[in-house]
Amino acid sequence: MPKLTTTTPQMPTPPDPFEAQRWEHTRLRRRLLEGNWNNDLKERYIQHMGSVRSQAHGELDLSSNPFRVISRELAVLYDAPPTIRHDLEKDPAITEFLGAQGTLANSGLWSIMQWFQSRVIGCREHLLRCTVDAAGLRYRPVSPDKVVATAKSESPDQADSIRELRLRNVEGKATWCWDWLDIRNPSAPVYAVHVDDKGRLGRDITASTLGGTFSGDAYPYRYADGSPYLPYVLYHAQRSGDRLWDPWDGMEVVEGSLNLAVAWSFWFHCLRDASWPQRYLANLVPAGLSAVDADNGRRTEVTTDPATVIILESNADSAAETGQPMVGQWSQATDLESLERAISAFANRLAQDAGVSPSDIQRLGGTARSGYAIALTNEGKRHAQRKFAPQFREADAHLVGLTAAMLNRHHGTTLPESGYSVLYQQIPLSPQELEARRKHVLELLEAGLIDRVAAYQQLNPGLSDDQARADLQAIDAARTAIPFLNRQGA
Repeated sequence: MPKLTTTTPQMPTPPDPFEAQRWEHTRLRRRLLEGNWNNDLKERYIQHMGSVRSQAHGELDLSSNPFRVISRELAVLYDAPPTIRHDLEKDPAITEFLGAQGTLANSGLWSIMQWFQSRVIGCREHLLRCTVDAAGLRYRPVSPDKVVATAKSESPDQADSIRELRLRNVEGKATWCWDWLDIRNPSAPVYAVHVDDKGRLGRDITASTLGGTFSGDAYPYRYADGSPYLPYVLYHAQRSGDRLWDPWDGMEVVEGSLNLAVAWSFWFHCLRDASWPQRYLANLVPAGLSAVDADNGRRTEVTTDPATVIILESNADSAAETGQPMVGQWSQATDLESLERAISAFANRLAQDAGVSPSDIQRLGGTARSGYAIALTNEGKRHAQRKFAPQFREADAHLVGLTAAMLNRHHGTTLPESGYSVLYQQIPLSPQELEARRKHVLELLEAGLIDRVAAYQQLNPGLSDDQARADLQAIDAARTAIPFLNRQGA
């Protein structure tokens, strides 16, 4: 294979206007999430302050980013690895697949998901691609700003065709290419690689890249019954049911985070340059002016500081022309405390716009609940778990079944390819909360308002009916086998 050049070409843009706008906005979100938003802040600061003032204010403050903080604080589903259940979980093959030291756990999936969930929340969608080959089982996050996809009208939030933009080595050059996978026609699925041609599919390089042809009957991603699937799972922060992408939901927090950084940068400028009285001499002109090159011309400036006096000199031939020189002092130009309170109130509003209840935010130290100190309480984290669990549970179960199908095709195993359920580890309750929940459930059970299955599910959130029944049967069998457990009060 030719040696790969190190020059990275510019990423293409899809020709469809909607897709182009979606990509551009998602890339902004991704830069904010990844800490690569310095240029975005500079552009926004110039929009607010103008180019001359922006250059005079100096370096900007990147320390406040509520969008990133909120996205990370809400991503709590995978703080502890979830439990994957199946009706056949006592099968040794299932244990080897799902166990604590099993294939799934050893793939590193759950450590990836800790990072991945914050990207799903921030970008509203994200994809995960599964691969099984000689190197083992791997998962690769795929950002939606590198994907063009379609969906069937009866399931508009599930993709049936995906084109992923990837950099590949083509004849020794780093080249943008499309991985195209399409199951719209189940009898003739497509897996091909094409060179990019201005956002469209260009030359087919499947054979040279993948080592053969993988469309039609050779399509590699199939379930045991022969039906094709895509090796991607699309995760939604919130399923709407009527669209594949929801890229602009919550854009108020994205825009607000940039504007908040502008405000804090201006506050820091005031702290540095306008928070102290400035002494001066009058009827004179500043001495020691230096010329500074700016993007739109040149300006002159002189350095000021609380420990300095602005030196002025006459530019006239006699004192009669300028008047008598005077010495004075300006008062502080900025009320920093008032300005900080206003900015902090704006930051607090951003958290509420993101759907975070004020009661779910814990106070850090003695500061205001600002963008610098957004942290969820344990109850707030449990609320976030309840909010995101349904859509993530469905996607995770699909991912596990898809993984099993890949392992079956590659290794010849007979793992079940469906029927998996996911149980997330809840943020631990305090002893008082545990006692209150147990007492409440037992009272409902004693009053006949719920059955044993519902009671067990309330004590173990996330369990399906079948799993709860199976666990209760195991408990009953154990009580029968060990008689002393049946004693009253046991």
